[in-house]
Order: sequence, then C-alpha cells, then structure tokens
Amino acid sequence: MAVRTLIIDDSAVARKALKIRFENKGFEVVGEAANATEGLNLFRSLAPRLVTMDLLMPKVGDVDARSLFQSIRKEDPEVAIIVISAQPKGTERADYIRGGAIAYFEKPLNFEAMFAKLNQIFGRS
Repeated sequence: MAVRTLIIDDSAVARKALKIRFENKGFEVVGEAANATEGLNLFRSLAPRLVTMDLLMPKVGDVDARSLFQSIRKEDPEVAIIVISAQPKGTERADYIRGGAIAYFEKPLNFEAMFAKLNQIFGRS
C-alpha cells in the first residue's frame, strides 16, 4: 500500500519537485498546501501517514510552521514528519527532532538521504 503523503511548502516549484520524486518512489501524494493553515486543514481532512513541511512559510491566520508542527504532533503522534528548511539552524534542527520529526533536511534537498530515511521508517525503497 502506498504511503499517503501531504506536502506543505509555499514554493510551487518545491511542491512540484517533491510530488514528482514521491510519486516516482511509489508514494501517494494526497494533497499539497501552500501555507501552514491550508496544510493543517488538509492534514485533518486527509489523514496522511507522512507530512513534509517547509519552515519558511508566511504566517496565515494564527498558524505558522512551528504551530503547524505542534498541532500535527499533538493530533497524531504517529504521523511521520519531515521538516525542510532553506536556513540551517542547529538549535532549530534539534528542537524539531526532539519534538518528534523523523528528519530535518536543508534545501537544496538531498533526495537520496531523504528516501534512505523513509525506507528505514516505511520499509520501502
């Protein structure tokens, strides 16, 4: 069974690249969101098993990337979250990993490393 995946990134180019890579690896991309508020709504309605989320997204309403992450972890501690950021920040990386993210990757994304991690989690290539 394909892993239901939600992609949350304000960059349409990044979302498209992620979607192509995930689909080529047999993942089912069930939704894409351009901001954290939209991402949280899609997360709640689509119940994905994997979420990729960018950290550098504009705040929409009361939801920013950090509150999105915290809401997902609280609502479904079993969902796998990969955090993606264009800015390397050691303490931020540690905070998200401690908070339950399965991985924290910097842009440009190392797809081989990301899929190696996903293979460990989901038992696929």
